[in-house]
Amino acid sequence: MAFQMGRVTDCEGRIQRDFTEFARLWVKVREDWLDDRCRKFEQEHLSSLGPSLNRFSGTLHEFCDAVRKADIELKDNDVLPDGLD
Repeated sequence: MAFQMGRVTDCEGRIQRDFTEFARLWVKVREDWLDDRCRKFEQEHLSSLGPSLNRFSGTLHEFCDAVRKADIELKDNDVLPDGLD
């Protein structure tokens, strides 16, 4: 039985879309909020989001590849030699 990766990839897509929407909204907010508090907030809370999302995405792809390889290996082990079933 293969591990279904659809939900995992759906979640990744949803996170990517939500981040893109957030970034779009943040640009609009920054147009009106141009002071030291804005810059401090952006530096302390937002500057690491993009790189963190990229690392998460890369790690998730590695995880999916490992699961796919494991599924292939497990399928090969499902076939028993003659007389052992």
